[in-house]
Amino acid sequence: MRVWVTGDWEELFQGVFRKIVAHNAQVMLMLVKIMPGAVVPMHSHLNLQAGVVLRGSLLFKTGTGERVLVAGNSYLLDPWENHEVKNIGEEEALALDVFHPAREDYAKSARPPDYEV
Repeated sequence: MRVWVTGDWEELFQGVFRKIVAHNAQVMLMLVKIMPGAVVPMHSHLNLQAGVVLRGSLLFKTGTGERVLVAGNSYLLDPWENHEVKNIGEEEALALDVFHPAREDYAKSARPPDYEV
């Protein structure tokens, strides 16, 4: 078992921060903190992405529509599915994203585990 204890937030876009909390070649778990009004611009990637909103209200836009997700709502984005996310609330939003396979473009920001048991 590998354990990650701490990690620093890294600014991904203005008002959007990430913290990779666990990873290997097959999967990556990442916390995403989005300030009010901040946007993750429209993009796509080869990875399946699933997640859950932990706090706040996020407007997800895809090529086929849009939907407001709130704390407790979960989502799944297929590989290469275009998506954009905006915090439409008045508080900081927090989501947990899971990527399969792990995002190679984020690998340089991923820390090794703090402990191996």
